[in-house]
Amino acid sequence: MAKRILTAIQRWRYLGYDRDTVRQFRAESNRANLHTVKRICLITAGLLLIFAMFCTAANKSANHLIFIAMGFAILTIFYVSATRWLSRISTGPIYGTAVIVYATSIVLYVIGIYFGTFLSGDELGVLSVWMFLLVQISFDTPPVQNVLTVIPMAVLFLLLSYRMKTLQHWHTDMIYTFISVSVGVFVSYHQSHLALDNIIAKSNLQRANFTLYHTATTDELTGLMNRRMVFDRYETILDECERDNKSVACIVLDIDDYKQFNDSYGHPEGDVLLRRIGETLRVYSVQNDIEIGRIGGEEFLAVWPEESVERCEQVAETLRASIEQMAIPHSGALDHAQVTISVGLCLLPSSLARNAYYYADKALYRAKEAGKNCSCRFNFLDSAYIYICRKNAKEVN
Repeated sequence: MAKRILTAIQRWRYLGYDRDTVRQFRAESNRANLHTVKRICLITAGLLLIFAMFCTAANKSANHLIFIAMGFAILTIFYVSATRWLSRISTGPIYGTAVIVYATSIVLYVIGIYFGTFLSGDELGVLSVWMFLLVQISFDTPPVQNVLTVIPMAVLFLLLSYRMKTLQHWHTDMIYTFISVSVGVFVSYHQSHLALDNIIAKSNLQRANFTLYHTATTDELTGLMNRRMVFDRYETILDECERDNKSVACIVLDIDDYKQFNDSYGHPEGDVLLRRIGETLRVYSVQNDIEIGRIGGEEFLAVWPEESVERCEQVAETLRASIEQMAIPHSGALDHAQVTISVGLCLLPSSLARNAYYYADKALYRAKEAGKNCSCRFNFLDSAYIYICRKNAKEVN
């Protein structure tokens, strides 16, 4: 029985979840609470100013004005603090939110108690009673923090009411306070529980959307962009280059004798080869801000804005050499003992950018004809295909 009670208390304390889950998703609630602090401080400070003018016109006691001035100053400090925290920390948890929410709640309760006792005389403390409800449902606070805030304040109000009012009015205050606190605790709990449910559901939806997007745009073997995604990026880059009058670089890479590799080692090893080459290309893509994706069985496409022919050739040769340096055995090939790639590339001005893939692909076939494991660039100035190696360059008929 005791174990069940403890379990029920723990579930109530953590809104039906466990402690780690609540802590994980408190960041969004903290941000919402700070916005609530700003709004409620602004509204209450405005009401205090109005009441201060009323007290001045009615020649009320100076003590009331002093209390109002203190409340206004404290609320202003809380408002400024919440504003600064929200402006400085755009994402992630905002530490100290619970403290300012707790302090703001206390100040609001004290203001309500003051108005419901010292200013209401022997009348019902309407403002205090309403404050016990409104503050609870305004903030998204954990149940324990909420209860430890509202109950002591309710007890303080009833003690002051007992000393300052008739027994009949105190009974009325006590009944309405009990109702207000009870309803507030109930509504606050379910409101916080619903808010946490929504935050978790939103997080799960975002995770599911990311997974779906990743699945729809990523090649499962290589981890690179798949054909649809890389050609979407290709079109976007072409549009940007045409708009900004920039040149575009396009590289097509193809694994030499990939069919023979599969025949010699089997398709599982062929998949392993694609993964290893894909990882090499992916790392280079991230480090050099170049879009690279897999567009066919053993064919890859790289595209990016570029103005330098030398850098375009350097990228092509770096990618080619990086695969050669992996030194992966290839016993099925007739003219090379390890895995290599052939590369076709071009650098075109914005006026010819739409033909980038076409000419890079044609250059790739020239590289294959030239003996594989080499790069060939289409030169748009004279419509020639130039074979590239580390030492020299020559035209290929």
